[in-house]
Amino acid sequence: MLNKLIKKYEGFKPFTENEAWALFRLSAIGETVGWTLLIAGILIGRYLTPGNGIAVQIAGHIHGTLFLIYIAAVIVCGPSQGWSRRRILVAAVASVPLYGSLVFEQVVAHMRLRTRVHRSLSLSVYYSWANPAMSA
Repeated sequence: MLNKLIKKYEGFKPFTENEAWALFRLSAIGETVGWTLLIAGILIGRYLTPGNGIAVQIAGHIHGTLFLIYIAAVIVCGPSQGWSRRRILVAAVASVPLYGSLVFEQVVAHMRLRTRVHRSLSLSVYYSWANPAMSA
């Protein structure tokens, strides 16, 4: 039963790869902004308004909401991007440490760029080999 559910989840691809990537990036940046707001709320609560925890409460709610949006984006966008179960789990866990979601996003962006350049080079070599008239 669980395997069937996992296979169904892995086959669920509501977005194109580029749409899923854009949504994931947006949520990762949003989660990072949430961390920044939370830190700012803590600093405001400690140094500007001691004894008043309203800044921490507001920032905490915003950060919590952005965290949940990030987790939802990881779950929904992972299969559309062709991510393995392990990468989806790492993406979710990356949101726990401070600015971890942004670090994860940057690593994956670098890997996507490297893969895209490799594919472009492979295709250009293939086409020049398959059709020598075009390379002359």
